Amino acid sequence: MTRGLGIVSLVVSLVISLMLFSSQLTRGGSKPASPKENPIVQQASSVAAEAAAMQAEHELAAYQADRGTFVGATVTDIAGVTVLHAEPTTFCLQIASNGGVLYDAGPGGTPTPQRC
Repeated sequence: MTRGLGIVSLVVSLVISLMLFSSQLTRGGSKPASPKENPIVQQASSVAAEAAAMQAEHELAAYQADRGTFVGATVTDIAGVTVLHAEPTTFCLQIASNGGVLYDAGPGGTPTPQRC
């Protein structure tokens, strides 16, 4: 299971790197935008948040498979992700992303700015 998470992390990192590299090539000599204004940086942050949420959901799914509930679950070794609350069949993740906070109502949720 951890091998799969490592591969997902590697692929996401490569995609983000390629997006940032290609934006530098196409921008030419123009003035660099601040990270909050740059749509490429915002998109990369969004992809990174989704990848972190996916890794956390996999970890929580393994916890539920072992114990039959999400109650008492925590997320380890995934930077910026914390479990806000865990019920028997659902959970809420908080994901720190590029100076902002996103939330993931799981299982199967997607990161959104709206608190779960």
